[in-house]
Amino acid sequence: MNIIYKEKQNYDFKQFLIILMIFGVSFLLIQDYANARDLVEAAQTAQTTFNRIGVAAISIGITLGGILFTIGAAQVGRMLLISGGIGAVVILGAPTLVNLLAKFFGVSV
Repeated sequence: MNIIYKEKQNYDFKQFLIILMIFGVSFLLIQDYANARDLVEAAQTAQTTFNRIGVAAISIGITLGGILFTIGAAQVGRMLLISGGIGAVVILGAPTLVNLLAKFFGVSV
């Protein structure tokens, strides 16, 4: 009688462990999907913010370069105009280039 009770107790404990493992694995998988979704959203927000900052910096650089160039500080104005142009190509062209390469290689970005 005592042996049968102990075997029943072990069987119940094994069932409990199996159910606990199933719930644990399910929880970890669901949590990873939620974290991945949050990371994608954060990356998109950061990219949008950096693009806005970049466009503002380009506008300021080109405007100040043009003003300095017309006032008479040609060397500094030319440097600002050139750096604003390079910044425009980099800031506005980089996302387009990344999307083009992603489509070419078939990767989702």
